[in-house]
Amino acid sequence: MNFDKQFHGKVKLDSNKKNQLLSSKGALREKIKKDFKAKGRLPVPNFYMQGSFSMTTTINPISVEYDLDDGVYLQNIDTSKPIDEWESPEKVHKWIVDAVDGHTSKDPTDKNLCVRVNYADENKHVDLPIYAKKGDTYYLAVKNNGWIESNPKEVSDWFVHEVATKGEQYRRVVRYLKAWKDFREDENKQVKLYGGFQLTVLASYHFVPSDSDEESFFKTIESIKTQLWIYKSKICHPKNGSKNIIEHYTEARRKKFVEEFEKMYDEAKSAYEETDCVEKSKKWRIVFGNRFPLLKNDDCGEVKNDSEAAIITGTTNIANTSGRQA
Repeated sequence: MNFDKQFHGKVKLDSNKKNQLLSSKGALREKIKKDFKAKGRLPVPNFYMQGSFSMTTTINPISVEYDLDDGVYLQNIDTSKPIDEWESPEKVHKWIVDAVDGHTSKDPTDKNLCVRVNYADENKHVDLPIYAKKGDTYYLAVKNNGWIESNPKEVSDWFVHEVATKGEQYRRVVRYLKAWKDFREDENKQVKLYGGFQLTVLASYHFVPSDSDEESFFKTIESIKTQLWIYKSKICHPKNGSKNIIEHYTEARRKKFVEEFEKMYDEAKSAYEETDCVEKSKKWRIVFGNRFPLLKNDDCGEVKNDSEAAIITGTTNIANTSGRQA
């Protein structure tokens, strides 16, 4: 079963959608800069893409909107003043809402963490979190909670280093985890799993490379499973080990994630150990849904799966890595 050729292409965000988001991002940046100039809020903001799009781990969603996060870095705030004397998050959010209002036929949504630009005719949105920098520290404007220390740039830099160290297979394994999350949440709207960032971090802490993506994915989730009891209460931030990246999740959501992950692992184990490639594809569809290719006997050939191929050629190369917390 060739994950990377037969399945990965279906879940990776396609180039058309990627280009649509990039075009929307560029137009919004120009609109915001033009509005700031017109209203004398100079100098105009800088911008920095962040999140899964910047890390190129965004997937083609089944039914939810695909999106892009573009950080707005304000330059017109006098950050020499104490933070409590800065313009309030509510005020700077309104600046951005006013700047993008009318850009699309749908009104922007002023969320606590960002301003969301909605597109009525396309299944997408662009989120605009708002930042200011004091010294070497970045702060995010969070409505009803003030300016909160946050630096998405360091997360992007961390991920770039992880891919450089672990290889592109790590990025693909992240996408497979996101594809499972997307399918499961689409299948049952009541299920809410951990976010893409949390899954990316877990994959990093437990990544197991292999000559086959199927084996890498399974061995990675097998390693994650050994520490699920920890991840029910805490996942350490990759750049700040004292920070818990699931602290804002409810106890019910954490418990549900563990239950769903254990269920997924059992289903994946059955698929991974299946030797008949037709049955194997059926079992992987239980994990990933109908986007996973359903094979026929004619598709199988002499070698039935990547794991078997690696054994036959003697190329299996699994690193004996264990879970770790940064």
